[in-house]
Amino acid sequence: MHIQKKQLLGFGGLALVAGITAVAYNLPTSATSAGGDVNVVVQVYNTSFETKIDKPLDGDRYTNSVVNFKETHSKASKVNYYLTYYNEDGTETVYSLSEYDVDVDSGDPDSGVTQFTLDLNNYGGWGAYKFTSVITSSDGRTSEDYVKFNFVSIDTPDDELTVDEDTTKVTINYAATVKILDLTIYDQDGKVVGDFPGYVVKNPETGGSDIVPIDLSGLDLAKGKYTVKVTAYDTYDRAGGAVGSVTVWFNYVPESPNVPVTPDAPNVPDTGALLGSLNISKSDFLITGVIGFTVISVLALFVIKRTNKRK
Repeated sequence: MHIQKKQLLGFGGLALVAGITAVAYNLPTSATSAGGDVNVVVQVYNTSFETKIDKPLDGDRYTNSVVNFKETHSKASKVNYYLTYYNEDGTETVYSLSEYDVDVDSGDPDSGVTQFTLDLNNYGGWGAYKFTSVITSSDGRTSEDYVKFNFVSIDTPDDELTVDEDTTKVTINYAATVKILDLTIYDQDGKVVGDFPGYVVKNPETGGSDIVPIDLSGLDLAKGKYTVKVTAYDTYDRAGGAVGSVTVWFNYVPESPNVPVTPDAPNVPDTGALLGSLNISKSDFLITGVIGFTVISVLALFVIKRTNKRK
């Protein structure tokens, strides 16, 4: 009798586990929450004197010579502004922008915003710059902020180009006086695989932005990564030499012939020739097995119970 009870309990337990497994396997995954320490971010507002440059942003590249400058300060007795131009020979030229300085002769320290525009052609032209703001508090303490930026002859807003039907398009931003562009394509080994010289820009007097198409169909390119170098000149005959260049890259995949698309085969277990043709997925296969086991276990319990009653 004890053995029969153990058998009943064993089959009952197996049936219960199998049923719970089948149900749990199909329950949707619930969102988890992170346990342990919780980081709380608290915004602390600075009430001391400070200066912060809002424009330009550090690393900006401009093709327009007219640039907007914006600085925010608080608790300032004085704010001084400087523009540094880095010459081609490595030296620096520092310009004091005293006409925009903030100077509080008396009364409470100033808190506010200073904005102005500069034409960089008056401060060295194309090249690298640093804009600096120096703040002085009422008790003589100082602090500063600075950003570095560039005024360039050409630039591109894209890091990577797209290729559509063997054609790619390069967006080129260019400064005033730029008149002609040469485009050269290099492979990963640095070998020239395409040359497209003599693109005439549309707005040489004011500068602007042109979209330059490149036809790749006649270059017989292999699959891989390629670089496009764009070189700018300020004369049509290139007599003065290049005034700037920029590079951008693209991935090229040759177009394949039209091949019928074959749908992906379902993820089925290796069940041999008999069950493999039924397209049963792994999850379906597992659930079916668990349910089948549960049904057989319940039937076994029923048979054992009836046998016990007969005895």
